[in-house]
Amino acid sequence: MSQALDPGDRTPQPADVQDLLVSDFLRSDFTFMVLDFDAGLRFVGGACAVPGGAAGSAPCPAGASLRNLFSPSDLERLEPLIAEALNGRPGTLTFAFASDAHARSLKLAILPRCQGDGSGPAGVVLTIEDVTQRLHSRARLVALEDRLRAILSHAADAVLVIDTEGQIELANAAAEQLTGWPAEDLVGGPITVLMDEPYRSSHQGQIERYLEYGTSGILNVGPRPFPLLRRDGERLPIELSVGEAFIAGERKFIGVCRDISQRLEKDEALRAANAALRHKIHELQGLSQGLESQKLALERLAADNAAARAEAERANQAKSRFLATMSHELRTPLNGILAVSEALGRRDLAAADQELVEIISSSGQGLLSILNEVLDLSRVESGQLKIEPKVFRPRAAIGAVAEVWRFAAEAKGLQLQLNTRAMTALRIGDPERLRQILSNLINNAIKFSDSGAITLKARPVGRTDRLRFEVIDSGPGVAPEDRERLFQPFVQADSERTRRHGGAGLGLAICRELAMLMGGRIWVEPARSGGACFVVELPMPLAPAAAGAPPPAVAPLDAEARERVFDPKILVAEDHPLNRLVASIILEEAGLRFDCVEDGVAALEAVGRGGYDLVLMDVNMPRMDGLEATRLIRQLPAPLGTVPIVAVTANAAPDEVEACLQAGMTGFVAKPIRAAELLEVMAAALNLVA
Repeated sequence: MSQALDPGDRTPQPADVQDLLVSDFLRSDFTFMVLDFDAGLRFVGGACAVPGGAAGSAPCPAGASLRNLFSPSDLERLEPLIAEALNGRPGTLTFAFASDAHARSLKLAILPRCQGDGSGPAGVVLTIEDVTQRLHSRARLVALEDRLRAILSHAADAVLVIDTEGQIELANAAAEQLTGWPAEDLVGGPITVLMDEPYRSSHQGQIERYLEYGTSGILNVGPRPFPLLRRDGERLPIELSVGEAFIAGERKFIGVCRDISQRLEKDEALRAANAALRHKIHELQGLSQGLESQKLALERLAADNAAARAEAERANQAKSRFLATMSHELRTPLNGILAVSEALGRRDLAAADQELVEIISSSGQGLLSILNEVLDLSRVESGQLKIEPKVFRPRAAIGAVAEVWRFAAEAKGLQLQLNTRAMTALRIGDPERLRQILSNLINNAIKFSDSGAITLKARPVGRTDRLRFEVIDSGPGVAPEDRERLFQPFVQADSERTRRHGGAGLGLAICRELAMLMGGRIWVEPARSGGACFVVELPMPLAPAAAGAPPPAVAPLDAEARERVFDPKILVAEDHPLNRLVASIILEEAGLRFDCVEDGVAALEAVGRGGYDLVLMDVNMPRMDGLEATRLIRQLPAPLGTVPIVAVTANAAPDEVEACLQAGMTGFVAKPIRAAELLEVMAAALNLVA
């Protein structure tokens, strides 16, 4: 519709008639016009009227026509409908009208008008209604319905809408998957089809009680566990939330259901693991208390006289022997647990069986970690742990630690970030002990962070020879009263964290002892992000320019070199049947030939007969131990006396490793045995790496 027409097509009339009508169309919702047989305007009524007419209606000046109100294109659409109306057939037409201030949608209805005596058509009546708001409302309603439909269809939780009679009115796609019922079968049926007794019998009564008294045991009270009855008869544990809503003025109940079966299974497994861990921690705490009591008693004896000091020394030696024996005896069954679980993990098992294997493996690794921490702390306290300074590159050591822990961090959805831009120079220090400290701190940060990032920073401290290392987590932080006692043995921030994250509380104590041995210190402070920031400062002076770079890493041989030892035969010297079984599993899976003997005498005889390319030698064996057997093998003529010998023993202390090397052994593998580590050491001994 337009106010401007071609002057050649316009019948002359007062300009104010058109202006008034167009203006009223824009301001009103409804108007009507009476047209003569020749489509001339005769009367206007409704919301618009011309000046001087009756209220709400007015006759039009002579000669007024639709041509003055509609554009030629609109008239082309309108004229056929007027012709149809003159023949007794009414019609409608919707079109857009634009002005400088508004854009409207108008609905035009055309009705026939008869002569007063009913003898024939006299013209038509046009009604014009502004339907802009109605069309906008309808479009918004369609958009809202589309949005709601999309939300429900993509929702991860099942959504059900029921009426006050307990009939299902709506079920989304997640509800189909959860219940096993197609949505078309659920809708219109009773909600009790998803309930087992006694809930089925009491459900409608609960609805009626709520409608009457406004109270219910499940409505508007938040999520609660509920047994859902699936179509196949399975009872599935779910978390159910039910709320009240009014839709089109009618009361409805909306239920949101979530499958919690896997969560319950994991919770149960976690409770069992925590119970076992608490039991082991209790045992270790008892051991610690016993050792502490013994230490105090020895200190009192040492204060009395020299004889008491000698007795204390003997007792300390007995403790060391006890820890060494304990280490050996615990590592033997752990060797079986970890090796067998590792072998099972490489097999094609069902998902449930694979999960059990992973639980066994992680529990065994946890016990091994605790055992190593106890031994490390014991060696530190007894002065057996030595610092070995050497030239190294701190950035490389930090990068190696980060690579070890990156997978564990990513498995929890954490980012492991490094900031070592300032660590470019060579330094003098003990890289192994630095890696041990940083590994313990990153392990703690991963355990106590559920989201966010772990950041490891390193930089020199001003112009001094000290380096500052910071490990920043995104966990709950450490209360001021706990910051000092965290570095005591067998201590964690609180019992809740101990139950949740496990551990014996020895890692930070070992870090403190190592930092002190290296002439540095360690402490904890709050992080800006809200977590904790563990800080280590260690003296590590710059290396002299003549020291040069550390030696390059070992590179693997080419294919030609590997063919020189294509099918080696291995001799396993081991007195314990379980350890022989573990070695057999690893070597069989690697496709290697091997024989087993049970003591050093048999090992010496077997090597003397020849035919073996490598010996896996236990150290503690009856008749002849592994050290003596190795020394006697080295006295055999070449090539028998030059066969590579790898020590495989639970005695993992540095002085014991040195004893093995002094006896003539080629390599060393500590129990519990890891298949990858054993095969790597064997490959090095067989010259499969350069």
